[in-house]
Amino acid sequence: MPNETIEKLKEKYGSILKLTSEDQLTNVYCRKPSFTTFLNYQDKYKDNPHEAILFLFQECVLDKEIYDDEFMLSAGNSIVSMIKKDSEFAIDFTPQKDEFKKSAALIRYAFKIDPYQLAMDEFYKLLEEALWLQKHKETKLENTFITAFAKTFSN
Repeated sequence: MPNETIEKLKEKYGSILKLTSEDQLTNVYCRKPSFTTFLNYQDKYKDNPHEAILFLFQECVLDKEIYDDEFMLSAGNSIVSMIKKDSEFAIDFTPQKDEFKKSAALIRYAFKIDPYQLAMDEFYKLLEEALWLQKHKETKLENTFITAFAKTFSN
């Protein structure tokens, strides 16, 4: 793929992943999956992990060529590995859907954006920030209560 095409894709999708086969003969460029794509992957994973990984690859690949199943599975697994690396906290790549919904709600509340449109790396960055904000607010509230109790009981 020419460099100017890659630059245009980076402008459109943010970060671009270049995945290469073991024999170095096949290269493919992928975008990171959106939150919605990852949720769909999760739903499919419960029923058929093989199909779910193929789905994830097909959703993320930028050049729609025909690839063999083995390469698509390997590339799909690489995408899942990268999603795990994007998060500072340890996650299981098949967490409960409810956990993602809670995380999405927290991001939506904290930043007033639609988390379902975010790439997974951006989702985890914002989730980390939202959790920090939540902890900061709880600490501030806790200090307010301590001060109020201290004043109440000191009189």
